[in-house]
Amino acid sequence: MATLKELRDERLRKLEELEKLGVNPYPAHTSITKSIALTRNEFEKSSEGAEVVAAGRIISIRTHGQIAFLTIKDASGTIQLFLQASSLNNADHADSQLNFDELRLLDLGDFIEARGRIMRSRTGEITIDLAVLRILAKALRPLPGHDGFSNKEERFRRRYVDMNVNKDVYERFIRRSRFWEANREFLNQNGFSEINIPVLEHTTGGADAKPFKTHMDALNQDFYLRISHELPLKRLIGGGYEKVYDIGPRFRNEHYTEEHLPEHVAMEWYWAYADWRDGMRFMTDMFRFVFDKVYGKLQFNIHGMDVNLADEWKEIDYASAIRERYDLDVFNASLDDVKQKLKENKLEVEKADNIGRGIDKLWKNMRKDIAGPAWLVNTPLIISPLAKTNLDNPNTVQRFQPIIAGTELGNGYSELNDPLDQLNRFLEQQKMRDAGDEEAQMLDIDFVEMLEYGMPPTCGWGHSERAFWLFEGVTAREGVPFPHLRHEIDGVTKGVYPEVYANEATKTGGSRPQDFTRKIVTVVNKELEPWQVANAVAHMDAIVGNELPKEQLVSGDYFVSNDQVSIPRNSQYAIIIMRADEKELHKLHEKVLAKNLVHHVFIKEMQDTSNDEEIQDSLSNKPMSEITFFGVSFLASNEEADQLTRGLQLWR
Repeated sequence: MATLKELRDERLRKLEELEKLGVNPYPAHTSITKSIALTRNEFEKSSEGAEVVAAGRIISIRTHGQIAFLTIKDASGTIQLFLQASSLNNADHADSQLNFDELRLLDLGDFIEARGRIMRSRTGEITIDLAVLRILAKALRPLPGHDGFSNKEERFRRRYVDMNVNKDVYERFIRRSRFWEANREFLNQNGFSEINIPVLEHTTGGADAKPFKTHMDALNQDFYLRISHELPLKRLIGGGYEKVYDIGPRFRNEHYTEEHLPEHVAMEWYWAYADWRDGMRFMTDMFRFVFDKVYGKLQFNIHGMDVNLADEWKEIDYASAIRERYDLDVFNASLDDVKQKLKENKLEVEKADNIGRGIDKLWKNMRKDIAGPAWLVNTPLIISPLAKTNLDNPNTVQRFQPIIAGTELGNGYSELNDPLDQLNRFLEQQKMRDAGDEEAQMLDIDFVEMLEYGMPPTCGWGHSERAFWLFEGVTAREGVPFPHLRHEIDGVTKGVYPEVYANEATKTGGSRPQDFTRKIVTVVNKELEPWQVANAVAHMDAIVGNELPKEQLVSGDYFVSNDQVSIPRNSQYAIIIMRADEKELHKLHEKVLAKNLVHHVFIKEMQDTSNDEEIQDSLSNKPMSEITFFGVSFLASNEEADQLTRGLQLWR
């Protein structure tokens, strides 16, 4: 079986032959005026013989002597082409046209333009009898068959191939587009205005999430990528708008899950003079409208659960549900009580867990069994710092969340518009951030000032494309066109493009020459056991490497073997391992500090425990002279390194 490189080389040969004929294999202009589907539909309504021009990708080629049949595909469908040698013998190569005997230069996957008269073949197939055949784009790689492109990682990395090969994937993203179109249509019909807001923010908020951070050179200041649309849209309400929304990406620097991506598309709307009850009724209607538009139905089976959006949506009281399931009073429980319930239910207990986050974990554990559709209401105040409290129970807030097939599909609130109350809640969140909770909300003093100018009673709502993923029955990464993956260049690609990766194709080459003027020296306590030496060296060199910019540490990406297997390259600098006694290690450390070199010190406590708090507690009671050194590692010029380690021996 031919390799990809061999197949590509053959197509490159055909490309070269086309160019020698004077054919431009990549012309800019095409004369098509109708899609294939529209061409077929119009034929059904009219008589044969009309001249048409169609274009698409070749998906089949069948030749029989002096005739041939091709099938082409565009976004709307497929159509058959009938070619006769007698009809295609006067091609204008300057116009990228081909003669019949030049069909051999075409391959599956090429894009062509077909001009001719439409007819029905002897077998009843709607067909174009070709008079002119033009090449529009020569494909240099063959598309795999469906069975040959099922590896999920490969599908995600080359999604454009996945969309061509797997029809269900292609159609999914048409539905995704319709999903957001239906959101817009419903909101616009109800008097909302779409007003786009910034993605970059000085202070980000509106959700419990760790943000991405970036830098704007023009202002020489750091910015955050928004984690929510909330606060800018509420500023618009404060600015006098009464119904506003925005649809666009938001960014949360968190782990991938089947329901979450660090980057995803979301929508939020804000409605002045409305409260949470108004919003709940509105969103019940909106969900029905959107999913009927996308799927043409309201009854679904999702994860084995029957869901009918046309049913009356029941309400689930948060505190009552937790009490019934876990025998826990959410309003009077201590953190220890909550952690105990987490342990009893085999849920993870993390260092950053507070009462609110722990209770939320308990809720999510029971939520997965609820089919819905239902509204979760009366959320505890500790979990929702930006919502208005309920007058009949100040421990709860006016929040509503839809539960469908075990998943929360959005958030709605009666928004907080009391500036002093908001400031106090921000301050509580800031204390949590200062204590190490990176997901707690930031203090946004400008937002507080906006509220002091006055914002009317407002209902707010937000949902993401998670709703679409759920009804599609796919995971988050399957539900977006181009999921983020760790960047990699495989060995096959390196072999296909030697002009790009020429230096990486041999064991002696490199993307740039190694720097032999400096070296990393790792000096280890000579009393250590072999396993301790290995552990100390690995930790020290990893830390020194982490402190260097990548371009200073790595000489290239990969070496490539004869059979195109990639082997990661070695360090930019030589790494020398030496031995010393503990007194010598302390003296070396003092010299390294004095010279302000990039370095790392490995101490006994680091091998005894991985708990940083325990290490700090131990060191806080010791002067440096009493700390047991297992090793010192540093980067220096050759001359400087030799001076610092004079008298020490290489490790053998």
